[in-house]
Amino acid sequence: MIDRHTINDSFYCGRLRDDSIVSVMTTGAYVMAEYDEQTGEIRWYRVVNATQKESLHNWLRQHFPIKARVAKPRLTPKKSVAA
Repeated sequence: MIDRHTINDSFYCGRLRDDSIVSVMTTGAYVMAEYDEQTGEIRWYRVVNATQKESLHNWLRQHFPIKARVAKPRLTPKKSVAA
């Protein structure tokens, strides 16, 4: 796991690749949630206290801000001018 960060005494996060989803795990290595930097959404897989959920979500937003997707410019074909 690369990009591993300790959130608090009970949780840490990390991801397998730079462009992958951030996994939130307990110190016992149970996957609790996954955070998507593209959308800012978090998917919970285990029951977590509401106050812990809020603090984890805030921590993830601060350390992994939402990445805006860059729209690629559309290539328009050049119109030929008839002579």
